[in-house]
Amino acid sequence: EMKQDGYIPIKVFSVLQFFTLRGRTTNLTKDNLFPVECQYTVLGSDGRYYVRDYRGYTVDEIFFYRKGINFGTEEPVETLQRYVYDDKVWLLYTQEMVADTKTMLARVIKAHVSGTAELNYKTFIQLLESVLKLNDYKDYAKNHTGFLTCCHLQEETINNLLKSTLKN
Repeated sequence: EMKQDGYIPIKVFSVLQFFTLRGRTTNLTKDNLFPVECQYTVLGSDGRYYVRDYRGYTVDEIFFYRKGINFGTEEPVETLQRYVYDDKVWLLYTQEMVADTKTMLARVIKAHVSGTAELNYKTFIQLLESVLKLNDYKDYAKNHTGFLTCCHLQEETINNLLKSTLKN
């Protein structure tokens, strides 16, 4: 039914899919992300689909959210996260939104990889998650034992994701 209305449903596997990069930036940082104005569907326990508007949570509120640390509205954030992790959410993108996302992916991979490469959306989200987690860890765990080892392992994961985009 949504396809007839001109929407393209995209399965949500990470709450970061509710964000896109600001303008023409290619630097993967928390400050460069802003919420996408979109609708999404949720598969209810009764088997029906419910259309919702994304409330525009920030990256801190939804991605770095930790239960018990109050960022404001806890219950809606926890509910959305639970639905995402249970594979019950689909973003509703228009053709224009899909085209903008493809342009952004081409821009990001061109800035981060030399050579011929193609970045798909799932790899982009995995890369974005890894970079955000690494930057967060660097900010808050500088004095922890094993800090450099953890940073090195995360940077290796990021490099492997970038290498996976190269075309042979």
